[in-house]
Amino acid sequence: MLAWPVMSRAPAFASVVAVSLLSTSFAFAQLPPPEALPPAPPPAAATPPPTTPPSVTAASVLAPTAGWNLTAPAPRRALTRERLRLLNHSLLALPERSRSGRITEGVINLALGGGLFALGFLFSSDTDGASPLRTLLWFQGGYSALNGAVGLAWTPARERLPPIYGAMPMRTGPQRRARLQYGEEVLDEMARDSRLRRTLTGVGSAVLGLGTLAILYRDQIFDNAAMPEPTEFNYLIIGLSLVGVAANVITVFSQTEEERIRANYRQELQLLRESGEE
Repeated sequence: MLAWPVMSRAPAFASVVAVSLLSTSFAFAQLPPPEALPPAPPPAAATPPPTTPPSVTAASVLAPTAGWNLTAPAPRRALTRERLRLLNHSLLALPERSRSGRITEGVINLALGGGLFALGFLFSSDTDGASPLRTLLWFQGGYSALNGAVGLAWTPARERLPPIYGAMPMRTGPQRRARLQYGEEVLDEMARDSRLRRTLTGVGSAVLGLGTLAILYRDQIFDNAAMPEPTEFNYLIIGLSLVGVAANVITVFSQTEEERIRANYRQELQLLRESGEE
């Protein structure tokens, strides 16, 4: 929770003394000096009722000048509302943007996988059935189609959970606190889900690269055959494939978008707490 600035003992004692002196001086100011007492009123005139000056308290002195509400935890409510504002900014616009990109990518991968499968069948009708190129087309087409199908069927947490958060009421204090707690849990769940997806995608892409090399050079690997000509072309294929595998492995350990969103929220929250402590 935000540590609202607390008055030290010395300023607090000084403020109490000031309030007491102010009350005393205000009370004495209502009494006229002894040498200037007004004459007694005539008997026929009615004596007006004495007016009682308003009492001077710590609340009446501090509240107007410092904007304090001594009966309600205003700093806590302000922090809760600010945290909800940050969560709304991070979560509410995320599902629609994620859904459109995921569906587009899934459809493209399915179409690419179907095209590679069809190309493999056409290629096999004109050449020997044992050609590694047909196997390569089917392997890459199968991976692309599987990737597209999984992307369309597996709805990520960034699309499932923010709408639930957005539908939660926030009219009362308990409702706002419940919404805040659930929103922060959504950030953690989104980060875990994205980490799992990133790991599976990176490992799958690395397997695709290694599998491609294994299919292209299966005779050289298993039968110790000579490398195809020209040799420089083989080096280029192997080098590019290994670079792709290394890039996919590095991607597994990189930060996902959901993890960046959670990190930015925590950074903003820390700044809010530090500004409240000043």
